[in-house]
Amino acid sequence: MLQRSGRTVAIITCEYAPFSGGIGTYSVELARALAAAGCRVVVIAPAYEGAATALPEDVEHHCILRHHAIPPRAVPALLAILRRLPAGAIVLAADIRSLLLVRLLQPLHRRRYRVMVHGSEASKFRSGGVKLASVRNAYLGAELVAYNSRATRDIFRAQLGRPRREAIAYLGVGRDWFDPPARGAFDDAALAALPQHAPLFCSVGRLEPRKGHVETLAALALARDRHGMADPVYVVIGRAEDEGYARAIGDAARDVGVRIVMPGRLSIDDIKRVYRRSAAHLLFARALPGKIEGFGLVLLEAAAQGCPSIAAATGGIPEVLGDTGSLVADGDIESFAARIAIYAGDATLRADRGAAARGRASGFTWAKCARDSFPELLGGVSA
Repeated sequence: MLQRSGRTVAIITCEYAPFSGGIGTYSVELARALAAAGCRVVVIAPAYEGAATALPEDVEHHCILRHHAIPPRAVPALLAILRRLPAGAIVLAADIRSLLLVRLLQPLHRRRYRVMVHGSEASKFRSGGVKLASVRNAYLGAELVAYNSRATRDIFRAQLGRPRREAIAYLGVGRDWFDPPARGAFDDAALAALPQHAPLFCSVGRLEPRKGHVETLAALALARDRHGMADPVYVVIGRAEDEGYARAIGDAARDVGVRIVMPGRLSIDDIKRVYRRSAAHLLFARALPGKIEGFGLVLLEAAAQGCPSIAAATGGIPEVLGDTGSLVADGDIESFAARIAIYAGDATLRADRGAAARGRASGFTWAKCARDSFPELLGGVSA
């Protein structure tokens, strides 16, 4: 175990393990990386049922918040935790709710703070008035603003201006994502019953309109009908943000005659098996008002298993993929369908792009994310 460096970082977040959302994954993996680098890490986070086994060791946890909410009764406890921190401690607000509270309480806790900006948060800064002014003051009052991509930075600057210090802190992908799945067949019965020779494509992530599942189904049908691709199977893995949208995905699949499998919660081993079985991972992301794909962590997870991605060139997606997969213009379903058909019919292309994607993903580490977020603390730490 590393000796603690004497430097303390407190992370405040309204998402955390075992919740698998982007901010939750970012917060828990950043805490692990900071602790591994020898920092004392204090996390103030929501309480989730059954979360104890998912919390990282060597991190001090205060699970007093709620998912996406800060209950009033938690505010005095949070303030007390911040005031007990040593004078040199740095507070990181991992999301906008945490930021606004840290800023509001700063006259009482007197701790310096910094903030991580995610794509969808940055794209919400569009209304004027007192609310936008309060948000702007909170962000620009931070000693450092970190962004998960250059695309997020550009949106932020356009809406709120340039902060005093800023950094690009790309997210990482856990080393366990590079490990093969356990040997054996799918655990999920629906996946185990999939035909062996049909072209299979997958999308992994929250089920919400900005992920473009309905448009992806239209592209799969076009690839079949116009480009001669065999009948595909589309596996959609993720939690539904809106049950109505989940039903819309199923309705769209029936309308275009594409076989779809929506298995719900899966083991990590089964997700890895899906990636390895797929011709490509598909992310036809859409830039919607208040919603944008600022990074795309699933692109790295797929890549770690050697699965290339075909995606729309929106938000931070091009920064993650580089030249390892295929990018199409925002909204260009015709080009998306053509690329899908090419990947379905070219095993050599899939293997080459998958190997390139895996190699690129290896450069995105949580240790580097921590260094970029706290350069004065971790400048000498290697990934």
